[in-house]
Amino acid sequence: MGFNITSYIMNSFRFPFIATLRHPFFKFCLNNSVIPVAFIIVYIISIYRFQTKEQFESTGDVLIDILGLLLGCVIFIVLALGYFHKLNKDIFKMFGVKTYEPGKRPNRSASKTASVLNVRKKNRRDWHVETYLSGFTSIRLARGYQHYKKEMLIRVFKQNHYIAAFFEVFAIISLIVLGLFREIPAFEIPAGASLFLLFTMYIMLTSALYSWFRGWANLIFIALLVTLNFAYTSNIFDSETRAYGLNYKAEKSEFSYQRLIEDDSKKEMKQDDIAYTIEILNKWRLKNSASSIKNKTKPKLVIINTSGGGMRSTLWTFKTLTYADSALNGELLKHTVLMAGSSGGLVGAAYLRELYLQKQQGKIASYYDNTYLNNVSKDILNPMAFSIATTDLFFRFQRFKDGKHSYAKDRAYAFETALNENTNHVLEKRLSDYREPEANAVIPLMIMAPTIINDGRKLFISPQPVSYLTQNSIRGTVSINPLIEGIEFSRFFEKQEADNLRFTSALRMNSTFPYIMPLTTLPSNPEIDVFDSGMRDNFGIETTLRFLFTFRNWINSNTSGVVIIQLRDKHKQSEIKESGTKTLIQHLSMPLGSFYGNLFSVQDYSQHQQIQYASLWFDGKIDFVDLEMRNEKNNKVSLSWHLTNKEKKNILESINLPQNQESVRRLQELIQ
Repeated sequence: MGFNITSYIMNSFRFPFIATLRHPFFKFCLNNSVIPVAFIIVYIISIYRFQTKEQFESTGDVLIDILGLLLGCVIFIVLALGYFHKLNKDIFKMFGVKTYEPGKRPNRSASKTASVLNVRKKNRRDWHVETYLSGFTSIRLARGYQHYKKEMLIRVFKQNHYIAAFFEVFAIISLIVLGLFREIPAFEIPAGASLFLLFTMYIMLTSALYSWFRGWANLIFIALLVTLNFAYTSNIFDSETRAYGLNYKAEKSEFSYQRLIEDDSKKEMKQDDIAYTIEILNKWRLKNSASSIKNKTKPKLVIINTSGGGMRSTLWTFKTLTYADSALNGELLKHTVLMAGSSGGLVGAAYLRELYLQKQQGKIASYYDNTYLNNVSKDILNPMAFSIATTDLFFRFQRFKDGKHSYAKDRAYAFETALNENTNHVLEKRLSDYREPEANAVIPLMIMAPTIINDGRKLFISPQPVSYLTQNSIRGTVSINPLIEGIEFSRFFEKQEADNLRFTSALRMNSTFPYIMPLTTLPSNPEIDVFDSGMRDNFGIETTLRFLFTFRNWINSNTSGVVIIQLRDKHKQSEIKESGTKTLIQHLSMPLGSFYGNLFSVQDYSQHQQIQYASLWFDGKIDFVDLEMRNEKNNKVSLSWHLTNKEKKNILESINLPQNQESVRRLQELIQ
C-alpha cells in the first residue's frame, strides 16, 4: 500500500483520464498491482524455502505463517481502500458531472474517437495508455478527458493527493507509536519486516512532501536534512548512546595527550597494580595446588581467547568451552586465569563464567545443561531492528531509569534488554560486582578492550586495576619515546562512577558492530566514542601477550607453562579465492572491500609474528590450541545477532570435526 500510495501521488498526473473515473485511487491501485503482487509471490516462495530448509519447520506450520501474512495484508488493504473510498472525491462528486449507467452512455463512438484524439494530443509528461483494468475481470479503453477543464482534473488529483498524504503521515506516526510498545513480545516483529517498515516510511515521507510542496519538495527535503543535522549536533533528540550506569552529569574527564602522559608517569601505581594482580595469581596457584601435587608438577596457566562474530561466536564459544571443560572434568575453567576477545565470543564466555560462579555459589547444579546453550543462542537482532525502524534514528523520546541516572532507549538498550531476558538476567550486574570473585581467583579475569574511535587507542575495561596494560613496555636496550596505546577505564572515569557501569554495557561496547550497534559516547572532554574491539584485536591476543610479558617471571616460577585456547568462528587457514573476471563495480569496490574482508587475516599475520617474538622474552612453554568452527561454502553461518536452526546445528556439530576432537585430546594431555 505504501508503494501504491506513493506511486499515486508521484505519477497519477501522468494518467489524466483517471480523474474522470469513479474511485480513481482504486482503479490506479488495481492497475499498479503487478509489482506488489509479484513481490508477494516471490516473498511467499522465499518464506517457504527459508522456513523449511533453514528453520526445519513443517510444511503445515509454514503454510499457517503464510496465511497469517496474507490475512494481515488483506486486512490492511481493505482498511486503506475503505479510507480512500470514504474520503476521496472523484469528478462526479466534486463537480456534479452527470453519470450514465453501463450500456446507456450516448455516442459511444464519439467517446472512442475522443480517446484516440486524447492519445494524439496528450501532454509530453503523460504516459501512453489505451486500455486499463476497470475491475478484476473487466478491461476498458482509456476514456477521453479533453472535454473537461484542466482545472477540474487538477482539483480532483490535488484533493486525492492531500487525502493520501494525510494517510501516509498517519501511517508514519502509527509506526513511531508502535515503537513505544517494542518491549512487549506480541509487538516484536522480525528484522526483515522492520527493514521493510523503515524503507516504507522513507518513500511515504518523500511522497507526502511532494504532495504538499510539489516543485519545492527537493528543497524542503534538503532543509529537513539540514534541520535534522542541526538537531543532532545540538543533541535535541538525545541521539548519543550512553554507557548505562555512568554519571554523565558529573564533571567530564579530560581526554588529552597531556592527561595520558600524567597517568602513564605514575610508576608506583603500575607497580601496585602488578603486585595486586600477583596476589590474584597466587590465589589461583593455591586453588590448583591439589591437582599439581597429584601430578607432581606445577599447574598449567590457561588463557582463553575468543573471536568476534556476533551470535555465531557466542554460541560457538559457549558450546566449545562447556564441551572441553566437561572432557577435562571441570579442570578447564579452574585452570583459566584470563578471558579476552571481542564481540559475540566474549559474550558467550561471560555467560559461561557467570554460570561457573553460580555453580560454586550453589545456585545451580551444572552449567552443562542444554537450557543454557539454548538461552545463549536466542535472537537479539529482531528487537534491535524494530528499534531502528520505529524510533531509534530520530525520535528517542522514551527514557528509562538506572538508579539515579536517566538514559534514552535505543537499539543499545534493546540489545542489553534482550541479552538479559535470554540469559534469565544472570548478567544483570555492575562491573564492580565481579571485583571480589576475580580478586579471590574464584572466576577468571575478563578484560575487554573496545577501540576508541577518536585516535584508535584501546579502552581497557576490567574491575581490577590494570594500568600495566596501557603502554607498550620498552626494554632497557631500546631508546624510544614510548607510545601510550590504551586507557584504563576504571581510573579514567572514576569520577563518573565507572564501578557502577552495567556489565552488559561493557559487553555491548566490546561488541559494537558498525551500524547494527550504535557507537557509545563516554563522559569526557572531548567525548570518547568507542567501537568494536575486533577492529584492533579480534582475538584479544595483544591483551594476552601484554599480560604474559608483565607477569612472565611469576609464570615461569609458578607454572609448567601456558596454554592459550583460541576459539575461532572460521578456519585459520582459509582457502585462497579465485579472482576471475571482474566487473566494473568489483574494480571500484575492491580496495575498500579487500580492506575489510582481509582485516582479521592481517591481524592474524601481525599477531602471529608477535607470538613468535614471545620466545625472546618468555622462558617457559606456550602451547596454542585452536578450536575452529565450520564456516565455509555450504556451511556458511551469517554474521548476525540471529541464527537459523540450520546455522545452530552447523555450529554445534563443528565440535565433532576431527581437528577439534584432536584439540580437545591435546588439552587433556596438557592440563590433566
